[in-house]
Order: sequence, then C-alpha cells, then structure tokens
Amino acid sequence: MLNPLVYLENPLSLIPLALIVICVVHAVRRGNIFPWIYVIVFLPGIGSLIYIAIEIIPELLRGRAAARLKSGAAAAIDPNKSFREAHRTAQLVGSVDSKRALAEEYMARGAYADAVDIYQSTAVGQFKDDPALLMGLARARFLNGDPAGAQASLDALQAADPSFVSGDAHLLYARALEAQGKTDDALAEYRRLVPYFSGEEARARFAMLLEKTGARDEARALYQEIVKLLDGAPPRYRSAQKEWGDIARKGLR
Repeated sequence: MLNPLVYLENPLSLIPLALIVICVVHAVRRGNIFPWIYVIVFLPGIGSLIYIAIEIIPELLRGRAAARLKSGAAAAIDPNKSFREAHRTAQLVGSVDSKRALAEEYMARGAYADAVDIYQSTAVGQFKDDPALLMGLARARFLNGDPAGAQASLDALQAADPSFVSGDAHLLYARALEAQGKTDDALAEYRRLVPYFSGEEARARFAMLLEKTGARDEARALYQEIVKLLDGAPPRYRSAQKEWGDIARKGLR
C-alpha cells in the first residue's frame, strides 16, 4: 500500500509522489479512472510512467505514431476494453455499424460462430445486400469452417452488386472454392486474381495449389516471381510480405 510519508524522508522522493498526483488528477479530468487509478496508485513509480507514456505523451504529441503507441499499450494493459466498448455500443445504439464492429471484435478473438450469428442477424431487411455485411459474413463463415457458406455469401454479394470489385473478396472466394475441393474452379479464380491483387498472398496460394495438382513447373515460376519481386522491393513491403516470401523460397528448394 502506498505510504506518502516515505516520500517526505528525502526531497528527491517527492518526484514520484508528484507524478502520482499529476497522473491521478489527469485521469480523473479525462474520465480515465478505470483501470488507471489502480495502475497509478498500486504500482508507485512505474504506474505513473506507464500512464504518462500511454495517455499524456500521445495527447501532447497528437501524432499518428503516438496514437499507435497509445493504442498498443492500452491494449496490452486492458485487452478487453475495445470488446467491452463495442458490446456496450451495440446494445445501446443498435446500429448496423455498431453491430458490425462487435462482430469484428468477436472475429479478432477467434469467436467466429458468434460473429456469424451477429452478421446473419444484421444482414436482413434493407441491409440484406449490404456489401460490408456480406463480406464480413463470408469471412466469418470461412474462418468458422464453412467454406460453402462463405461462397454463398460472396455469390449473394456479387448478385446484389455486379460492379463490386475487391481483391480481398476475390481471394476469399478462391480459397472457399479450394477448401471445398473445387480445384479447377479455384485455379481459374486464382489465375484471374493474381494480376491485380495487392501483395503476394494470392500468387503464393495459387502456386501452392498448382503444386498440389502436380503443375510443378508453373508453381516454381510463380515462386521465382515472388522471390524476385521481394528482393527488389522496399524493406517495408518485404517485411509485410515475409510469410509469402518464406513460402516461395521453401517451394524453390
């Protein structure tokens, strides 16, 4: 338990006490009482430093990097905060956007069946053809082990909006076909997808499926293309595509 008298024995010890007071006052004024008061008071010194790094410094800097720092650190301290907020908003507001946000929170936690339920109950009436809801439902169904359901959702999306184009949706469609054992159809979709897809995932998945079907030469050519593209790419792109680059290099061994 914090004992303020300890800090009076040495003038320099007043610094941690001052930091605690500053942080507590700031937390109360900003409405950040839970869980910050407990962190600040029951973790003397380090608790104040954590609060300053997550709440005060980003507030002063107002930069994108600072916002990312705050978001990441806050998630580490209270990983369920965003889920609680999304759940509360969905209950209080009940809008389509709030329900979709809650479904995405479930998805992030691997609760795919719950996400499917939310998307299904939301994509009704005037929103039954909503592209964001149908895409979300397709993703949730696929991750929940229902590739046929994912294909059905994407077919419904395409029927509702024939002009809809999305690399991510197209990739999911090809993967759903592949997961159902519809190999020829999946290969055809991958072949159409690769030229315009942003990133190396589609190319890598296409190559892996080709390899499974025995088309080793064509698969190898795709692996070589991935490696060549990544070798000449900026560091940030290479880092973002590392998983697919590793698969390609392994495929060339």
